Amino acid sequence: MKLKRLICAVTAVALLLSALVCYKVFANDVNWRYDSETKTLYISGSGPMDDYENSYSAPWNPYILTLENLVVEEGVTSVGNYALAGAEKLSSVSLADTVTTVGEYAFASCPALKELRLSEYVTNIKDYSFAYSGVSLKDDFVLSAPLGSYALHYIIANNRKGGNIIDFKSDDVKCGEYGVHITVGGMFAYYPYTPKVSGTYCFYSTGGHDTRGYIYNSSYTRIAYNDDYGSGVNFRINSVSLTAGETYYFGAKIMNSSLTGTFNVYIEPVQFTVSGHIYAMLNPEGDASDIVITEALIDDEATGGEFTRTVTERNANVIITVGNNTYEYTFSPDNGNDIVLNVCDINNDGKINGRDWAYMKTSDSKYKPLFANFI
Repeated sequence: MKLKRLICAVTAVALLLSALVCYKVFANDVNWRYDSETKTLYISGSGPMDDYENSYSAPWNPYILTLENLVVEEGVTSVGNYALAGAEKLSSVSLADTVTTVGEYAFASCPALKELRLSEYVTNIKDYSFAYSGVSLKDDFVLSAPLGSYALHYIIANNRKGGNIIDFKSDDVKCGEYGVHITVGGMFAYYPYTPKVSGTYCFYSTGGHDTRGYIYNSSYTRIAYNDDYGSGVNFRINSVSLTAGETYYFGAKIMNSSLTGTFNVYIEPVQFTVSGHIYAMLNPEGDASDIVITEALIDDEATGGEFTRTVTERNANVIITVGNNTYEYTFSPDNGNDIVLNVCDINNDGKINGRDWAYMKTSDSKYKPLFANFI
């Protein structure tokens, strides 16, 4: 009986060891372990990962065709050359913010990897890091990069060359101020902007560095440029025409390519025209109904439910009046055209509840049918 228990205990330990393999293989106190149950490769410790000569050199190569997840933990500063090349089932990658370098062919030939997030701390991306089938990029692969980051610089610099285009996503850019941090000499801080209305826009910088500003269209063709505006060191592109729905790439850099540092950039409208309808709201998510509020007033002017305004300032605040309720609205190139108002808030307290319904059900309001969608 005791022998049987001993055999069971030994078997359990053996199974545990087979499920979790752990080796220290790097010179900089960096370790790896592979969990065969979750099919996850963990890289931990501190310092850079080793670089490898080819896709067969990494010590976890026996698991390269089965691993599905990669977690590079805090403290590790790089993903080495060829580190995950050929990981056919790799679909999830988590890189700590301490990772600053992605080596060449690091994620080459990883067909299941559809998206990869790179942090603002990445300052070095080597050639063919995300190649597939030789040196070509996958059609269904997306890089996620922060605004103004080196990673976004790498992506757009690649795309401007033509050939293999890297699909990417980043946060939405709106008119306003952005703090630029040039972490690598010669890099551009890029801000992809898609205006919701057509108009003319201004792009400029402030700060102590001698800067240059560029604007590229959706085909990465340069449409505007400025070095120094007047006698100062900051650039200013005073007026460039942009079309609603088209993406433009606003780029800024320090003129001396050997310098790094910080400064601010601004994207502002010069003049734009907004036009559209004023709709009643349909549901709590803000989807518009097909009911046009024909009696709406904008700054006491009748609209008939339609409006057209030419705006020559960054934001134009207006007051919209519907019955006894007033709404403050800002005409902005980032708001688009149509306005959606919450006309079911009868007492204008910011809530849709029974008090509003008690009032509405005693009237012949055309907005009655909308109320049921709020409760």
